[in-house]
Amino acid sequence: MNYKLRIILNHWGYKMKVSVDVYTKDIEAGLSAFRSALEAGATDVSLRSYEDYETKEFENLNLTFDADHKSDAISALDKGPFVKDSDEL
Repeated sequence: MNYKLRIILNHWGYKMKVSVDVYTKDIEAGLSAFRSALEAGATDVSLRSYEDYETKEFENLNLTFDADHKSDAISALDKGPFVKDSDEL
């Protein structure tokens, strides 16, 4: 899966951060990935749910966070039911 890579420069050196924005219909996988991101030290971690406007039925979860490019939270997403675009669900 491709993610947005940011390089952060400061007077101590640089860090490569990845911005993650993925979708899933699997609630348990979404909650697990959310917890993994927090435990791995990711920042700006967010888990949002979406529903159909008319039927009010659950559609998907959107997980976003920023993390070091070598974070275990990112590599775990490649093994799970996550996609970059909600239209791919």
